[in-house]
Amino acid sequence: MATLIELVSSGALVKLDADLAHDEQEWRCIYLLPNVKKWLEKELPSLVSSWNIAESPREQVGVLFWEFCSGERLIHSIQFKSLNHLGDGIWELKTADIRIFGWFQQKDHFIAADIDLAQRVKEHDLYKGYSVQAKRRRDQLNLDEPKCVVGDNPYDVISDFDTA
Repeated sequence: MATLIELVSSGALVKLDADLAHDEQEWRCIYLLPNVKKWLEKELPSLVSSWNIAESPREQVGVLFWEFCSGERLIHSIQFKSLNHLGDGIWELKTADIRIFGWFQQKDHFIAADIDLAQRVKEHDLYKGYSVQAKRRRDQLNLDEPKCVVGDNPYDVISDFDTA
C-alpha cells in the first residue's frame, strides 16, 4: 500500500497545480488519475460552453480548481451544487459544463477518477456508470487504507463549506 505522496512519485497520481498566486496558500488538494490529466490537456482546451455563458469550460474548471485549492468557501445552493455525493464515498465536483467524479482520500484531498461534459453525462444518464467506475478505480489504486472518507455530508470531506 502507498500514500498519496508515494503514488504521485510513482506516476499513479498527478498532484494538480491550481495555479495559485505567490501569496496564496494551498488549503485543499486535488489529485488526478492519469486519464483525467490527459483529458484536461487534450479535450478541455477546445471545448465551448453548451450554456452560452461567457466562461469557457476551461475557464470554469480553472475557477473551480482555484476555489477548491485556495480554500475558498464552496457554496451549496438550491440552484447550483458544486459538490455532490453520489454514493459509496464517490463525489462529483462540477461546473456548468463539466463533471468530475472521484473521492476524498481524507478531508480536503480529492482524487479525480473521471471527467466528462455535463451535457453528455446528462443525455446518456452516465452518473451511475461513472460512480461505479470511480469506485472500481479507487479499489484498484494501491492506496493506504482507509482509501476514502465515508459519509455523505459535505462537511465530512471539505473545510469551509456552506449552504446558501
